[in-house]
Amino acid sequence: MLTEEQIETFKKRLLKEKAKTEGYMDNREETYDEGELSHYDNHPADSGEELFLRERDQALNELDEEFLSDVDKALLAIQNGTYGQCEVCGKDIELDRLEVIPEATLCIEHARAQEEEEHAHEVDRPVEEDVLNPNETARRKELDGTDQPGQKTDAFSQVEDYGSSDTIADSEGNHDPTREQ
Repeated sequence: MLTEEQIETFKKRLLKEKAKTEGYMDNREETYDEGELSHYDNHPADSGEELFLRERDQALNELDEEFLSDVDKALLAIQNGTYGQCEVCGKDIELDRLEVIPEATLCIEHARAQEEEEHAHEVDRPVEEDVLNPNETARRKELDGTDQPGQKTDAFSQVEDYGSSDTIADSEGNHDPTREQ
């Protein structure tokens, strides 16, 4: 259980961090070079840099807004007298955790569980996998569904009939068949 002095110290830190973050957000330059009517004569790198800067600032704003939301949540917990207690189980949050992350409102176990739950839905897999059947693509089956050797109905086999860039080293056995004796 935190003492009143500790809670007051954390409140001051939270308010200071909130003011500092709001200052960053206010001072972040969000004006971009829009002086030209057409970007036709600009080098693509100029447009790319401007796009990068916009995306960076947008990402930083999102992070700052999320941080401010957490700080406001912690300040509300101080007001309600529940600061330092886990929102889920009600156990005391470790003092070491609060010293590092004063805006924490979850104990370490529930914070990890929440993080795992959030990342469980963020599987970075290509959308094509939703429609591809791995049983058909992984076993080199033909497009018409047959497995008969020599029947070249898949697109790669049809294109390969006109030649490929394979070298002699790519052939089976890695030897030049023209040099066999």
